[in-house]
Amino acid sequence: MILDDGIATLVIEDPRTPARDSPRPYLHPVSTPGGVVVSDLRPPDHDWHLGLSLAVANLSISDERVDANFWGGVTWVAGEGYRQLDNNGSQRVLAQDGSTLDLGWIDASGRLLLRERRSHSVHRPGAGAAVLTIASEWSPVVDGLRFGSPTTAGRPGAGYGGLLLRLTSAFGAALVLTPEGATTPEAAMGAESPWLALSTGAATVAIAASPANPVTPSPWFVRTGATPMLGAAPFFHREWPLEGPARWSWRVVLADGPLDAAGITAALA
Repeated sequence: MILDDGIATLVIEDPRTPARDSPRPYLHPVSTPGGVVVSDLRPPDHDWHLGLSLAVANLSISDERVDANFWGGVTWVAGEGYRQLDNNGSQRVLAQDGSTLDLGWIDASGRLLLRERRSHSVHRPGAGAAVLTIASEWSPVVDGLRFGSPTTAGRPGAGYGGLLLRLTSAFGAALVLTPEGATTPEAAMGAESPWLALSTGAATVAIAASPANPVTPSPWFVRTGATPMLGAAPFFHREWPLEGPARWSWRVVLADGPLDAAGITAALA
């Protein structure tokens, strides 16, 4: 499904995604209004990175020993490191109404853990920019769900999980921006901020987390270099329990050319 004349393509189900990569809906290609593609799909270093997707690496269930993995690939195990386990879950479409999806988060054994309703919309705040909004409501089906990350499982500095955009190699040397201005990937990693952005000469991408989200302000996961990516990572530092219905919302700014912090703030206004 193509959103807003090509800003993004919503892939509901992709039969090419193996079970170990945690099959899920994703957006790819994701582009600026001028047609600059910013998302990457199945890069050689991480073939479970699927454009822009909602993915969680560590979902704990009551007192079960092994977390469910809705991120794809390997799982961090305390005392053992990364291991490929038989714990990769999937997000399956239960119903669809246009770009609104009813999803079931299903673990490797086939058990339904939670239901989700996810919607996608696009608006254009001005020439050369578009804002993609992803809204999501989660409702637990089983008790004792706790959302975490490899960092909460014991690996420092690896708090990924949430809304992740895997970027093209063009963002390898991108400038990292916060509302206060330019910073470094190292300083931004795990830091809390209303939004975070990466900017090149050709395009700027920012993700903003709603202040009404259950975890606010959001921590961030960001890399440039060989594996450029940008993600809202609400479970970076601490596990979060899903004890009842919870609503999340993120906005993704897609702009042609470089934007500074003031320009990103204006696009989000």
